[in-house]
Amino acid sequence: MNQPRPLETCLTLPAPSASKRSQTTRACTTALAVLALLVLSACGGGGGGGTVNNADSSTPAGSGSEPPAQPSVANRPSQQDAARLLTQATFGATSIDDIEAVRVEGFERWLWNQFNTPAMSHTGYLDAQRTRNEKNRATDEMSYEAIWQQWLTGADQLRARVSFALGQIVVISNVAPDLRPYAMSSYLDMLNRNAFGNYRTLLKDVTLHPAMGYYLNMMKSEKDDPEQGIHPNENYAREVLQLFSIGLVELNPDGSAKLGSDGKPIPTYGEAEVKGFAKAFSGWTFASQDPAKPSQFHKGDENLDSNWTTPMRAFASKHSPEAKKLLGSTVLPAGQTPEKDLEDAIDVIFNHPNVGPFIGRQLIQRLVTSNPSHAYIGRVAAVFNNNGAGVRGDLKSVVQAILLDPEARTPAPGGSYGKQREPVIRFAHYLRALGARSSSGINAIHYLDSADDGLGQSPLLAPSVFNFFSPNFRQPGTVARAGLYSPEFQITTETSVVGSLNFFANLIHNGGYGWDDNRLVLNTKPLEALANDPVALVARIDALFFGYQMGASTRERMTRMLAAMPSGSDYQRKERVQAALIVTAMSPDYVIQK
Repeated sequence: MNQPRPLETCLTLPAPSASKRSQTTRACTTALAVLALLVLSACGGGGGGGTVNNADSSTPAGSGSEPPAQPSVANRPSQQDAARLLTQATFGATSIDDIEAVRVEGFERWLWNQFNTPAMSHTGYLDAQRTRNEKNRATDEMSYEAIWQQWLTGADQLRARVSFALGQIVVISNVAPDLRPYAMSSYLDMLNRNAFGNYRTLLKDVTLHPAMGYYLNMMKSEKDDPEQGIHPNENYAREVLQLFSIGLVELNPDGSAKLGSDGKPIPTYGEAEVKGFAKAFSGWTFASQDPAKPSQFHKGDENLDSNWTTPMRAFASKHSPEAKKLLGSTVLPAGQTPEKDLEDAIDVIFNHPNVGPFIGRQLIQRLVTSNPSHAYIGRVAAVFNNNGAGVRGDLKSVVQAILLDPEARTPAPGGSYGKQREPVIRFAHYLRALGARSSSGINAIHYLDSADDGLGQSPLLAPSVFNFFSPNFRQPGTVARAGLYSPEFQITTETSVVGSLNFFANLIHNGGYGWDDNRLVLNTKPLEALANDPVALVARIDALFFGYQMGASTRERMTRMLAAMPSGSDYQRKERVQAALIVTAMSPDYVIQK
């Protein structure tokens, strides 16, 4: 994935049809012209809502009552590595001061501060904004806005980034079936609450959240009734195993597949286990319903906001009473309550040895690199299994282990190190680095999932429970032949490349995103002040966007391109900045996080 390739093979731009050519925007034309001038040569690079304090269930070393000491001046991280940490652990630096703060504080102290920063409340945002609706109802768009409010303005950047990573594992989506705004926002609050908590608690909270219950059909799943043709729904039981915890095959502690005597991977479960978990998870519905009245099981007001923010309630009369086969030799005895069966089922899943490497690898992929070594996965899985104080599943310790691991902190990583920055993270980074603000203090970022004129990705709008891309996707060709993974490339197509190019070009030429009082206006004045000096301008862009990792070829060509552009007037200096920002948005040095 990191071998140098000509720009043509990185960004293959299809020739537009005649009708499309007639509709080509000035922004796209300018962007393509700039890219043609730049002729980059490699895909690799280098060289307000309210807040709520979250009571996390575990406390790893370095996150107690006293923060770690700041490093001495001689031992401070480099600018490049401080910027790299912000790239991995936040939605992007807002200024060079951000990078310098990490240098001065040191990594462990910065992490401690982030672990102890209160989270923004998504449901609090809905409460505050619902009056914008004439019926005083929250809307789907408000749920999307709340995400971007946290990403763009929240002090809880690490929590937001980890919550987003977890949300790409335990996926819900507002794409078939539709979810209510409070369902989506309370689910995200739940992820925020558990981001530095315990994975066992997260699994239980996910299982009982009405958004997940509705999305994967565990809500109103009931015991067998052969006469009515009713059986417990297997959808959630299947996905909690396959996607949320252990995966399809047995794993070694380092994430490699265990092989049987026949040389093939050993399956983790079969149909009997899926049916067993489906029965263990049967008998749950909306919290507003009365278990003493079995006729209420299939009812419940979907317009009642509290039904979407309160964990589901059990109906013993609708729960499968028989014994249930789970993983391995575990069989739940007959006659247990739905609450007891659920607790036991969660315990069986959580204590399976696959969970550490399975979840650890995916968190590494979302934060640091698409292809962590087996040793890296093994170190993270070991911390998942025991945080040093005998606690299993401590996500705070896991996140710290991921970000402080030598493979994350290596000053000059090589080989297959790195990952593509997800489109929405690139967009968030641009808005943060360019100080985007609206007069209302909020935003109008809603639907970005179109590959034609958006980013091909939009929070809460994944096409399925399998997310926008698979952690095991391999780009056909060189990447696949090398046995490497490239998850984000699953949504990187000719259409999405052109769509993203248009998206960022329009963002930059229009000076912002959105409309009316919610329009986010970019502040490019600080960059324009440097525009007379191409070397200084490129250096500032290198720091803010590339994290001091702009390749020498990119630097030389961008500097030469800017020097060839006039800069005598304010307008011309602005054009220089716009050209540099458009090139940055699609530069392989920027798109590939190193």
